[in-house]
Amino acid sequence: MQFSFRRQRGMSYWGWLLLVAVLGFALTCTSRMAPAYLDARYVTEALKVLAENPDLETMSAGQIKKELGRFFQINNVRGEPTRALQVIRGAKSTLVSIDYELRQPLIYNVDVVMKFNKQLNTARPELCCDAVVDLEQFRKRD
Repeated sequence: MQFSFRRQRGMSYWGWLLLVAVLGFALTCTSRMAPAYLDARYVTEALKVLAENPDLETMSAGQIKKELGRFFQINNVRGEPTRALQVIRGAKSTLVSIDYELRQPLIYNVDVVMKFNKQLNTARPELCCDAVVDLEQFRKRD
């Protein structure tokens, strides 16, 4: 019995150091990337709320931008999502696209690049927030 107690010493200094380093790196990544993903969640919610608007087809591009801008202001969404907003009118539908890329510095000269592409096509509002339409093809088609 005494022999087994001597072998059960727990983690060594190097084991604890490795554990702290891994947890610190995970915490750093989370703290740098979480705000971008939270903003992307609010962008998705804004497009879903906009898709439920019965007057969406008759709204001008300025009105759509103003409506989304209000939602972004209430939910404190700033930066790239607000600048990347595009409203493209077609003959049969309207496409609201928010396509942007964020580059976040992580450690020294290492950056994390996050890409977000959210779209609302009024012809298919049930597919809200999935990037299913190529913008150039949409412009040429309609």
